[in-house]
Amino acid sequence: MKKDFGLKAGVSSFWMHNKYDLFTQCKKGDAKAQRMLYDLFKARLMGLCRRYTNDRAAAQDVLQEAFVKIFRYIHQLESSEKLESWMKSIAVNTAINHFHRNKKQDFILYTGNDDKEDAASVRSFQQLNTFADEFLLSLVNALPDGCRMVFNLFAIEGYSHAEIAEKLQVTEGT
Repeated sequence: MKKDFGLKAGVSSFWMHNKYDLFTQCKKGDAKAQRMLYDLFKARLMGLCRRYTNDRAAAQDVLQEAFVKIFRYIHQLESSEKLESWMKSIAVNTAINHFHRNKKQDFILYTGNDDKEDAASVRSFQQLNTFADEFLLSLVNALPDGCRMVFNLFAIEGYSHAEIAEKLQVTEGT
C-alpha cells in the first residue's frame, strides 16, 4: 500500500519524520513521492541554482536538469540521511556543467597588490551583511560568470581553491 504524502504538518517536520519512506518510494519510481520530494526541495535548490546562473530562466533550466538527474540516479544512493547533501551536490555540478556549456573561461585575474584596496574591499564586504538577500543575489549575479562560479563554490559551498580549479577545469592560480 502506497503512503499518502500529504503536507498537513510543516515541511521541515514532514521531512524529518517521513524522509525514509519518501526516499524509498522515490527509489521505486513512485511519481507521487517524486513530486513530493520536488516540492520539498525546489525552493532550496532553486536558490542554489540562482547563485550559479545569471538569470531566473537559466536557473530554472539547471534546476530541471538537476531533478532529472536526481530521479534518474536516486536508486544508487543507499541512505536517506545523505539525500539532501547529495541533491545539493547534483545541483552544483549541474550548474557547473551548464556554465561549461554556455560560457568559457570568463575569469578576471585579481592581483591583490594594493593593500588599501584590500582593506576597503574587506570593509565593503562586511557592510554587505546589512543588505537584503535579493540585493546580494543581484550583486553576485552581476559578477562575470567565471567569478560568480568561483565565489559560490568557495564562499557558499566551501570548496578549496584546488577543488574549484579541478571542477572548472582551470589552473588554481586563475
